[in-house]
Amino acid sequence: MVWPVPPEQPRIRYLRSISSKDDIGASADRSFASMILGEEKKPAAERLQKPFEVHADRVGRIFVADTGHGKLVVFDVANKKYELWGEGGKGALKQPLGVTSDSEGRIYVTDGIQQRVVIYDREGNFVRAAGRKGELERPVGIVVNERLGRIYVADVKAHHIAVFDMQGNFLSAIGGRGTQPGQFNFPTSLAIDRVGNLYVVDAMNFRVQILSPDGNPLKSIGQMGTGPGNFSRPKGIAVDTDGHIYVVDAAFNNFQIFDAEGRLLLYVGEIGQGPGQFWLPAGAYIDAQDRIYVADQYNYRVQMFQYLGDRARQGGSAASDESSDVQEAESSTQ
Repeated sequence: MVWPVPPEQPRIRYLRSISSKDDIGASADRSFASMILGEEKKPAAERLQKPFEVHADRVGRIFVADTGHGKLVVFDVANKKYELWGEGGKGALKQPLGVTSDSEGRIYVTDGIQQRVVIYDREGNFVRAAGRKGELERPVGIVVNERLGRIYVADVKAHHIAVFDMQGNFLSAIGGRGTQPGQFNFPTSLAIDRVGNLYVVDAMNFRVQILSPDGNPLKSIGQMGTGPGNFSRPKGIAVDTDGHIYVVDAAFNNFQIFDAEGRLLLYVGEIGQGPGQFWLPAGAYIDAQDRIYVADQYNYRVQMFQYLGDRARQGGSAASDESSDVQEAESSTQ
């Protein structure tokens, strides 16, 4: 499956969906009776219940903030392992809503009920938490800018972006409630590009705001409406290696792709349960190989797509150019 359909040149290809440990070959032990009776229903702990946000780290593990589980679901595809993080102890989770990682393998998870960011090491051990009493009201989206040593958290209830240092100390807040550039009305998801610009889903202003790494407003795209290029219930956001902006809309049951100037290029998806169809999708993420991950909430799965950019068409990959991208990002932020 590709979008757009032939004879136009394909830009997006459907890859697969993941909903349970069986989908990565990490099959659970089944009782003899269940095998004889042919029971196929998977135990709730072994499958996604309500995936809200998704992220993939540098080694290909897929992390899903699952509000149904109240835990972080980890699909280690390469090693065929399935885990639930945040089940107890200091790193216990109640309502994971956002997830990201850094180059050291640390995993950052926002918890809307506990009003904090929980930070784990690469093995899932609790490292620290960010967000003391009064610093976060309802954290949702999260990204990390390691170049600046900053953690950005979209606080949907406070209508701003909270900024922490890498040790979890609160530094400042970007924005406040309003409709002007740099103000927000229920900001939810965040993305960051390779030069450190922030992309904010300003949900109830029905737009995406693009901010500089320091939080200065640069551009806004979208408006309320029901036509192509408009937003109705914008949720997730991601940016590919060519700078295209992907916005998931739960009401449209699709994701729309814009160029850097905010012009609509393509949309993918419709209501349904088949490949490339969605039912109230939420979060999105794009990895260094331009694989697109979308949390398909009420289909209880993560759908994966491939952006067929210039590098892919020429037989290369984003991964092969990662070092040059990093160098360019560093020089651009100096």
